[in-house]
Amino acid sequence: MNLPETFKVYLKTQNASEITIKNYLADINHFLQWLAQKTGVKHQIVGKAIFGLFTKETIKEYKTDLLQSRTPPSTVNRRLSALRKFGQFGKSQGWIREIPKVGNVTSTSEESPTGPLSEVVLENFQKQLEKEKVSQITIKNYLSDLRHFLGWLEGA
Repeated sequence: MNLPETFKVYLKTQNASEITIKNYLADINHFLQWLAQKTGVKHQIVGKAIFGLFTKETIKEYKTDLLQSRTPPSTVNRRLSALRKFGQFGKSQGWIREIPKVGNVTSTSEESPTGPLSEVVLENFQKQLEKEKVSQITIKNYLSDLRHFLGWLEGA
């Protein structure tokens, strides 16, 4: 099954414009390539089973990676919009039960030290500490100290 091609047919049935279809396909292909790189699972092989990996956690991780690679917020939001439509497609086919909800980023989120980007960095820091088997109390203290410092930076 050629999943992007099937998605394209779905978009046409939804009366999406040619530009929208082109952009959504580019964004979905970007996501599927990212997913293959992260998990080793290729949609060309597993087909619709790729929706087993289409979770809120996966999409949040994708969003985090986009932000950390300095992808402009407008591009991040367009890609998230494409993923929402892709989720609607998967649900319409009965391949997923629920469409994962992940919010857009704001244009100021990259500028504010305590905005969503810093939370993404703090989440990744927490995950790394957990991998290193650091105690929960130490993790809590580190994160608290960092949030306090970021708040101080914002006021400075």
